[in-house]
Amino acid sequence: MNKYTKNKQGGYKRRRYLLIDSSLLMLPVSGGKRKKTINIEEALLSVSEGRILAVLSSTIEELNYLLSRKIGKKKLAADFALELIKRMQLEILNVPEEITKIVEETSKQSPGWEKHDEIIVQMAMRLKAAVATTDIELMHKLREKGITVFYLRGRKWIHISGSEL
Repeated sequence: MNKYTKNKQGGYKRRRYLLIDSSLLMLPVSGGKRKKTINIEEALLSVSEGRILAVLSSTIEELNYLLSRKIGKKKLAADFALELIKRMQLEILNVPEEITKIVEETSKQSPGWEKHDEIIVQMAMRLKAAVATTDIELMHKLREKGITVFYLRGRKWIHISGSEL
């Protein structure tokens, strides 16, 4: 994973990522009690501010797990999210083995979704990336670490600024 990209002047600049959590990718199908129609593609592009939209390989694994093991709305939402990733041609970032091992060791008793949240936190810190999510618990974990969070509430983005390290 190359952290730098060549600019027009021939120099290099750090690549800025916006990591997208599965909760946001599944939102148009999973919704809430007062489900509002939202064009998630437009929403993500409007908030990216020049960042590279990306998902983690662990997010893909989580969605594939939901697709194979769940039924009903969760399964449909996971299928939608995987198709959205393909359609938007989101960059998929591999999670290094060392991060996976650290998370596995520190959260042996935690449920799978907490492990995934911790992987997102670790990768956001490593890449100095912002994160887009609708998961309130994940948002709080990210804020504790000073990571910028974009949270979708209704049809409006709430930008919770943080030091993008």
